[in-house]
Amino acid sequence: MGRTRSPDAFLPGKEGSFSEDDPSVVLTLARGLIVLNCFDLSRQYLSNKELVSLTGLSKPTVSRITYTLAKFGFLRYSPVLRQYALGVSMLTSAYPLLAHMKIRQVARPLMQTMANEVGGVVSMGVQLGRKMVYVESCASAKSVSPVVAGIGSKIPMYPTAMGRAYLCGLSPAERTQLLDAITPGWEQEGSKYRVLVDDALAQFRQWGFCLAMHNLVRETRSVGVPLRGEVDEMRYAFNCGMPVVRLKESQIETEIGPRLMDLVRNVELLIGHR
Repeated sequence: MGRTRSPDAFLPGKEGSFSEDDPSVVLTLARGLIVLNCFDLSRQYLSNKELVSLTGLSKPTVSRITYTLAKFGFLRYSPVLRQYALGVSMLTSAYPLLAHMKIRQVARPLMQTMANEVGGVVSMGVQLGRKMVYVESCASAKSVSPVVAGIGSKIPMYPTAMGRAYLCGLSPAERTQLLDAITPGWEQEGSKYRVLVDDALAQFRQWGFCLAMHNLVRETRSVGVPLRGEVDEMRYAFNCGMPVVRLKESQIETEIGPRLMDLVRNVELLIGHR
């Protein structure tokens, strides 16, 4: 029986993990995508040895994949470091996707205005496996956050405000289908994932937005709101991260959350959602 790749090794969206026994999967392509997915902000350069460890693929397989990807410009090889990094072809492939996300052009002015006025960072993202991927982000010049996640940055779904809001924006059937795919067994009694989902839903029912269970940047707090419905067959969620030093007690719940809700409702009106 072939191996099953997890959603965190390969992020195929709603399909979750895939089996190497699946006759519909082109294994060579899938393995190449697994290799590409190993590169992120914390891992700019990786050797074949490191890629073998990260992917579980054999050394000869990884060597052939990196050589081929480099030939087509999706990876570039550093003779000095003797390691690979992402190549320019990745950028040219991503640009058409971003350019066709018209919601980015609609939402960005509203996001930038809110970021400037509250002194925080307002971002928009989509779901990919157990992650949320930023497709737009606007920071205030007054923001003291040491890290502003850029377009393409990935954050965990379950504990973050954006991810929790995304889950709450789905219908019960859609949410169950997604969670069954990316986290089998999530509904079992005592599962930490069930606790996280139930907590997010309780917050959303109470406030119409979600707070992060933990924040990726220290000394910050964040709130998330889902966009209702789909835009070009994709769903989006927004968040606003604020430095704690700029927040008064309960301000994230009484002011920042409701303001982000208003922003998202205005985006919905501008794109024709009612």
